Amino acid sequence: MMKHLIYAAALGAAALVAPAGASEEAIELAVGESTQLFLRGNPSTGFVWSVAECSDVVEVELGLEPAPPSSRPLCGAPIRTIVTIVGKAQGQGTVKLIYSRPWEKDAPPYDTRTFIVTVK
Repeated sequence: MMKHLIYAAALGAAALVAPAGASEEAIELAVGESTQLFLRGNPSTGFVWSVAECSDVVEVELGLEPAPPSSRPLCGAPIRTIVTIVGKAQGQGTVKLIYSRPWEKDAPPYDTRTFIVTVK
């Protein structure tokens, strides 16, 4: 398994940058604890990250990383998607994220990330 850059975030949540091409990663949380993943992308190309599968033991929220207040967003510039995973109940489950163009229903996703989440 690839090593991640992990650092403390506000409210005791951990955050990590998910490496490109990672097929499956493990995450451990306590009930009520959260972690944030940062996935690279470029929504101006039509590709967006979405939740394809989510277990009942966690809750997942997706959002785009805001531009720094001192700069303005550049058209076509890459931006990271923030994935917040919250442990809801004890158990183990899967979170599968796909990077695709939503209107291309028959095309396979450009990228897929799968996280095995254990909530204690």
